Amino acid sequence: MFNIKTIAEYTKTFKNEKLHSEIIKNHMKIEAWFRNQWVKYPAPFYSSIDIRNSGYKIAPVDTNLFPAGFNNLDKDLEFLYISAAQHAFERLSPDLTKILIISENHTRNKFYQSSVDALCNILSKSGYEIEVTTLHNTDAVEEINPELSHDGGILKYNNFIPDAVLLNNDLSAGVPSILNNISQPILPDKNLGWTNRSKTIHFEYYSDIVSNFSRMLEIDSWLIEPLFRNCGEIDFKTKQGEDCLVHHATRLFALIKDKYELYKINEKPYIMIKADSGTYGMGIMQVRSVEELTSLNRKQRTKMSKIKGGNKLNKVILQEGIYSNENMKHDNQVAEPVIYAFGSSLVGGFYRLHDAKNNSENLNSPGMTFHPIPFKDACISPNDEELIYSDTNKFYIYGVIARLAILAAAKELYNIET
Repeated sequence: MFNIKTIAEYTKTFKNEKLHSEIIKNHMKIEAWFRNQWVKYPAPFYSSIDIRNSGYKIAPVDTNLFPAGFNNLDKDLEFLYISAAQHAFERLSPDLTKILIISENHTRNKFYQSSVDALCNILSKSGYEIEVTTLHNTDAVEEINPELSHDGGILKYNNFIPDAVLLNNDLSAGVPSILNNISQPILPDKNLGWTNRSKTIHFEYYSDIVSNFSRMLEIDSWLIEPLFRNCGEIDFKTKQGEDCLVHHATRLFALIKDKYELYKINEKPYIMIKADSGTYGMGIMQVRSVEELTSLNRKQRTKMSKIKGGNKLNKVILQEGIYSNENMKHDNQVAEPVIYAFGSSLVGGFYRLHDAKNNSENLNSPGMTFHPIPFKDACISPNDEELIYSDTNKFYIYGVIARLAILAAAKELYNIET
């Protein structure tokens, strides 16, 4: 394990001192603000947040409500995960004892299976009886796992009757009928699956939250949020909706360039085009100009036609590309932080690394590796005696950004339930 003070460092000189210092010096005000927010908007059961740190801005680019990757967390801090998981379940009910985890169907993926095993280990050590199953025995989404049954409003897995159902499946294929009209609580809410949820709506909530938060700190909200745009229906193969895509891309490039000029940032703006609903690093593309967007080749268009499960990609979000200007000190790989939480309790995370990618590219792709970010001495509070760019203070800022994203997801959940 590398020393917490020397995990990763900035690779550029244009670090935003005001952004870092305002968050650090206002941490008591920030913590009080969050406490009030959680009372109004309880956080989803668990989450992971992908963050990009360019030095001049730090912002989330994805918020995952059915997270994988638990096997990449720091194993020395297991006690922290256990405590946070217990608190998240106790908030629902102190009488829960049996939990059924419904995982993704691709159980042959050894990395995903390792994550499920790690999650089971955390929850078992938290004092719960755990069983794991999938919705489908095969990739045929119409065939429900015969070991699952629906008896008088109670979901059963063979002879196991859970007190609660924990989804580790993002329901990209839709909510199956077997999860409807059951008496056990489902965590997170099944309506937060990608069939109903969109990244555009999430970042609309995030933008609104950050607008208020930034006024409190007297900083430019752009420093902690990605600019974005959205079109209606899009078909990359037939070019349906391309005019709308070009219009919004043109506007987004102009907005990013204005900010770069304002802050004297000597970088070339770029945009990430992502599936508006979906995950697993699929349906994502980088463009550096509008001209690139209008001259996509057949391979690029085919890549942007399908997402997870072979589902058709018909809606996208255009998101400001954020450079990742942190490198691991020991091997100089580009690094981006991913932060995990149970409820509103941050438990740590890891740096996602990729030695074949540069600082503008999507690191969530085959060949990526991970380095744990330990939160034992960081993220809970900053350290005024250290440099503002120290890992302790940087991790606290990551925790603030992650919680803003979790709060946006909490508002999504609140509006579903009401």
